[in-house]
Amino acid sequence: MKDESIPHSLRLIHPKLDEQLLLAKKVQLIDALKELSMHETNLDFLSPEYQDILVNSEQLQAAFKLQPCHLERLYGMITDLYIDKFKFKGMNVKSKVPLLLEVLDNYELESLVDFFEVSCVS
Repeated sequence: MKDESIPHSLRLIHPKLDEQLLLAKKVQLIDALKELSMHETNLDFLSPEYQDILVNSEQLQAAFKLQPCHLERLYGMITDLYIDKFKFKGMNVKSKVPLLLEVLDNYELESLVDFFEVSCVS
């Protein structure tokens, strides 16, 4: 396996992962925004992004329900890629999977690519 194939694969997965993470974050905000809207008469103080989430809450929840496991599958693909990359090199990195999941929870493409590259050194 070429070392360049891993960052390339992660870059291919990136748009879908980014989309799913954004959708999940928006859905998490819906209940809090709805509660706020029940107690406030004027929501002009909310950022346009939060107003949009509130207005489109039903569509966001429907989209999230259509693909309930999509984010977990993407996490699984990335975790498998990580384990397999090092398995081919004769290394067992299963103990580092929790660190990988932390990187995914605070997702940025470059930090994920860096994690894959630095793990072989440490």
